[in-house]
This record gives sequence, C-alpha cells and structure tokens, in this order.
Amino acid sequence: MPHIIKPRETKTKKLITHIFQTMQKPISLQEVFNYVRISLPKTSYSTVFRNVSRLEKESKIIHIDWRERGSRYEWADMPHHHHIVCEICGSFTDLKESDVNFNEVKLSRITGYIIKRHTIELEGICPKCQKSQKST
Repeated sequence: MPHIIKPRETKTKKLITHIFQTMQKPISLQEVFNYVRISLPKTSYSTVFRNVSRLEKESKIIHIDWRERGSRYEWADMPHHHHIVCEICGSFTDLKESDVNFNEVKLSRITGYIIKRHTIELEGICPKCQKSQKST
C-alpha cells in the first residue's frame, strides 16, 4: 500500500483558514499577513504567501483580481456573488447574481462554451464619495 504524504496542518495554515472563514470581505495578502502577525509575530510574509497559494490550489479560497487595486482573496464557500468597487476610496459592496442578471446557461447555449467560473466586477463612485465631491 503506497504511503500518502498529506500536507501538514500548521498553526499558520489553521490561522489563515480561520481568517478567511470569518472575514466578511475580500482581503489582500498584506492584510492576511497583518492579521497572522498579531497571533504569530514571527511568521514571514513568504510563509503566508505559500499558505494562501496552497489554499487557492485546494479551491478553499478564491482569487479576485481588482487590477490596479491589487489582488484580494475570499473564502470559497460563500454564496457566489460579485462586487461593485468605488474608484475613489476603494470601498466595495457585494452583489448577488440576480443583481447583475447573469445567466450562465443562456451564455453556454449561445456560445457553446462550458463555463467553469466567472467574475463580474463593477466600478463606480460610492454614495459617500459622491457626497464629498458635491461639497467641494
């Protein structure tokens, strides 16, 4: 019987997993690192990077590319949703699939593609920044 090597479940990986499971918003790698350093101050950035990469490969977290705003990650077990991001302050709001009226089945039928996953990121100006622009 072959010996199966299972990746170690380190304190760091457990903590990073907990951070993602409890976080209600997408977070950057730097933010994950900052949270980890609170409990495990000797942890290096490269260790956090390797653990986040491993969680992404295991499909436990999802990578979100917000282009010039940088990458973010969030727990994969959340209901599928999209984001609208303020181009001024970077705040964001989650949007449900029904908010954007996206239909994978229809698009698959039209294009012939088997859609594996999708992301829709909208950009705009949040109500707070709209108010501050009007007052200037």
